[in-house]
Amino acid sequence: MAAQAAILPEERVDALYHSYKGGGVSIDGPSVLVRKNIKDQYSIQANYYVDMVTSASIDVLATASEYTEERTEYSLGLDYLNDRTIMSLNYTNSSESDYDANTLGFSVSQEFFGDLSTLTLGFALGDDTVKATGQPEFEASAQRKRYSLGFSQILTKKLITSLSYETVIDEGFLRNPYRRARRVDSNNEDAINDYVFISPAENEALCDSVGSKIGGECYPETRNSEAIALRSIYAFNNRASIRGEYRLFKDSWGIESNNIELRYTQKLGSQWLAEVRLRQYTQDKGADFYRDNFDFTLTTEEFYARDKELSEYSAQQWGLGISYTFKSPYAFFNNSTLNFHWDIMRFDYDNFRDATTGSEADSQSLYSLDADIIRLYYSAFF
Repeated sequence: MAAQAAILPEERVDALYHSYKGGGVSIDGPSVLVRKNIKDQYSIQANYYVDMVTSASIDVLATASEYTEERTEYSLGLDYLNDRTIMSLNYTNSSESDYDANTLGFSVSQEFFGDLSTLTLGFALGDDTVKATGQPEFEASAQRKRYSLGFSQILTKKLITSLSYETVIDEGFLRNPYRRARRVDSNNEDAINDYVFISPAENEALCDSVGSKIGGECYPETRNSEAIALRSIYAFNNRASIRGEYRLFKDSWGIESNNIELRYTQKLGSQWLAEVRLRQYTQDKGADFYRDNFDFTLTTEEFYARDKELSEYSAQQWGLGISYTFKSPYAFFNNSTLNFHWDIMRFDYDNFRDATTGSEADSQSLYSLDADIIRLYYSAFF
């Protein structure tokens, strides 16, 4: 087999509309991406992305009122191709009224063994600033280092398999400044089922960490996590393919989870492509310091949190996608595609209760939510 050098990504323009609705939260907005190659060695990309958020989630309803927010994200990327090596540099800035995030990433991808194998190394550094609306005196920071290693192998003409490993080191203010834990008074039999949310003032007296003296939770200021994933794609003779993925995650907070995903794609004629996907996520072990309710004497707890994403829960996702390819009406483009994807998600929490369903904590129902995710986008290729 003749060896061929690596290739740059396709030149394209994407215009996207995305929408998420579920659990009292609505997120939608546009995104535009442009990628252009220069002299067959460089590829430049720029992306603009907007989230317009309206939130009346269970956390908000339990302690506050509905709010609206807008997040704007800009990213720039540069790829450099040298024979079988691609080096990539990217920068992303995301801003909203109470959170600013900056991420700089670098990766190297090398093909070898007759271009049947690809090794990828990556590193990203994040620097975030956390603020709190209505509390102008508060400002905290969080840093993130992400290391990644990936290896993919073409096993046969129909089968490709890849293995990836990622480790992340988080430091600083690692929680939501608005969320509040709640407590029950186990010393008072008449009030054992009553609860009260911890106020910021109470939290300041309980949480010794200077960076966490706001809101009603107390987190460690470091978090180390690692994930390993195995993926395979198999192509059938009938212009169809199936993709499988298994991902295992664990971190220093005690969280353990796994993710299984299957995707089946089928060409329909010369212009249509259909996709069906299924995903099962299980977080069978939550954070060591997570509780739905804490004892009234919270001074015995070094860290405490009631973030439902740190609890034990499972999520199922079912999705459909359709893509239509056609000749672009514009002379400077080649083919174009129109794409529509719709996903339905179901979250079931095993030890997080809905605080809005009653005044007695032990009798409140376990929380669950359904969500719809829609993506509609147009792609034009140079």
